Amino acid sequence: MYRSSDRAETWAPIDNVLTSGGVKSMAGVSVYKIFPDPTDADTMYLAARGEGLFVTYDSGDSWQRVLPLSGKFIYALTIDPQNKCLVYVSDGAHVYKTKDCLRTWELMYTEERPGQRVVALAVDFAKSPLVYAALLNGDILSSKDGGESWQVIQRFGFTVQVMVSDPLAAGRLYIASPKKGLFRSDNGGVSFDNLSDGLASYSGSEDFYRLILHPTKRDGLFWISKYGILRSTDAGRTWSDYKLITPPGAVNIYAFAIDPKNDKALYYVGTILNKPDEVKSALSGSTPPPSGRSTLYKSVDGGKNWITKKLPTNAIPVALRIHPDKNNVLFLGFTDSP
Repeated sequence: MYRSSDRAETWAPIDNVLTSGGVKSMAGVSVYKIFPDPTDADTMYLAARGEGLFVTYDSGDSWQRVLPLSGKFIYALTIDPQNKCLVYVSDGAHVYKTKDCLRTWELMYTEERPGQRVVALAVDFAKSPLVYAALLNGDILSSKDGGESWQVIQRFGFTVQVMVSDPLAAGRLYIASPKKGLFRSDNGGVSFDNLSDGLASYSGSEDFYRLILHPTKRDGLFWISKYGILRSTDAGRTWSDYKLITPPGAVNIYAFAIDPKNDKALYYVGTILNKPDEVKSALSGSTPPPSGRSTLYKSVDGGKNWITKKLPTNAIPVALRIHPDKNNVLFLGFTDSP
């Protein structure tokens, strides 16, 4: 993890982990995702690939390892917006819940079917403790009692990677699938509208990387894909594209953020990976971890013009966050696998 205090001009590592044996380093931890606390701007969770969960309460000055989850691949995390001590976490095969700010954990769901895992979790912002879970195979589950019992509310029948509950629209849930596109529910998952037609005119948009909600504007969202960056102001019905320096299909965009205080300020990272066979070989352990050539692009005028910035490492950037109260502060997480 790295942090910039000058809007991506310079970066410094933030890797101090507080342990019973003193301060250690988490340098080399492979970041999967960053999950900010919606009620505390300085608190965020780092989900790691096979190395568990970390939390910071001071914007990255120090981290704590969540010991009961050590050694796990953390796929998903969601925080109850009415109670920051109530957190749900998935390691793929299980959903755990803590009600006392990470001190103790309960097992709430087990998924033992081969090839399946819980890839996303979301708490309904309007109806906590209503919580949703998305399985890789496209099954969407809901629990009205905080995870004690579950029911299937939708079977999409195809791979699902992303599920997002909209904090600005009660009952709104987005589902994103590679190749199949974007779906939206406005009634808590009872029914879903297929929004993929609006994306069809953008070649490569079916190969998506990220779905980002606008931090302050209802109905605003961003679809990050092989095509580039698309934006919608009507909750995914129609789209327009940003004119990036990198042409469609030229780079992989795993990290994107919009300034919550000034939505004219945009950041994305374009990455060119090693050759696919080199990545495959590295993931099997026969060569060093894959890396790539990455550049950070910054716009201060809503995407009309872009400034390029060098990054502090050749690892693959996958998670970018802007501090909601201090918009000069950015966080960037890197991984050893795309």
